Amino acid sequence: MATPDERLTLAFSQHVVRLQAVLEQTIAPALAERGLTPAELDVLATLLSAGDPHQRRPKELAAHLLLTTGGLSNVLRRLEARGLVSRVPDPADRRSLHVRLTSDGVTTARAATTAASAALHRTLAVVPSEALEDTLERLASVLTAVDGARNGLVAGHTRPASG
Repeated sequence: MATPDERLTLAFSQHVVRLQAVLEQTIAPALAERGLTPAELDVLATLLSAGDPHQRRPKELAAHLLLTTGGLSNVLRRLEARGLVSRVPDPADRRSLHVRLTSDGVTTARAATTAASAALHRTLAVVPSEALEDTLERLASVLTAVDGARNGLVAGHTRPASG
């Protein structure tokens, strides 16, 4: 039998997953119209938010998006085939590459993020702003705690190295 804490964490997880599914369904038409998947939008939006020249290292992208390098490679291959991103040498280290939005990629990223944002706004407009703000603050706190624990930080201390 599950403890009260286990039931709470399960219910929390189920609500988060359900909300993610609802939000993905909300933006699906905007993505389909542009021939994009949610992962492709995530890559385009992340590169767009990096500012000019809209580029990041693949390893940074994978970490930011919580994708495996293999998963990211597949997404980048599709975006590159469509002319939305290119891989360019790092001027500081010719062995490294950056993924950069092309001019078509910038245009597509802006249009897709604008359309997705508008769809999300329409969906979430039924929730009072105060509730969204409170939930955002609490969710950010949960994410900070979980990320800290995953990265070895416990109560402001690093976890001892195993070995």
